[in-house]
Amino acid sequence: MTMAEIWDVFIHLEGHLLGLNAEYGLWVYGLMFLVVFAETGLIIATALPSDTVLFAVGALVSRGADFSLWGTLLLTILAAFLGDTVNFACGRYLGGHFFARRRIPFLSPQALEKAHQYYELHGGVTIIAARFVPILRGVAPLVGGIVRMEWREFLKYNAIGKIIWTPLYLFGGYFFGQIPWVQQNFNVAIFFALGAPLLGVVARMVYLTVAKGR
Repeated sequence: MTMAEIWDVFIHLEGHLLGLNAEYGLWVYGLMFLVVFAETGLIIATALPSDTVLFAVGALVSRGADFSLWGTLLLTILAAFLGDTVNFACGRYLGGHFFARRRIPFLSPQALEKAHQYYELHGGVTIIAARFVPILRGVAPLVGGIVRMEWREFLKYNAIGKIIWTPLYLFGGYFFGQIPWVQQNFNVAIFFALGAPLLGVVARMVYLTVAKGR
């Protein structure tokens, strides 16, 4: 398998799940763990499709595919939790060693102070909500670490976010995957599945912005 083919498997894992499961069996769970972990644990891997993988597994199980729904749930909760924790730990380390020695406009002492104040007030909500926004989920834990969010607070909200996010997509795929329209328009269904939680997050952020301006 060439590097291009391997990359395609990672980026479009949801489309390869059945074939990989048939060929490699239990190893496919290791691949799912790696994708979900790396999406936030490795900041360079934010393009990986953890949402669509969960939704696809749920939908495939609803159609009789040989996947363990509960096994996938526990495995991916752990993978997402560890990924964000590693990202946060990197932020804690980099905040004290890397950015202190470099002048970066959007990470100036003033910007970091504002971020610190924001995380003091809304850090928990940010860690939970960012999990539902692919662009932000790799940034929120990192920034939380940089501005020295408390470990205990981060771990608590990190766990809450994963306990909400993971079953929402996995069981959402399972229940919606039984609908004939979803089966016939799977890509469109995934688009709406990803967009629905995002609308809630956007609404929450707008509310906080308005409330702050009053």
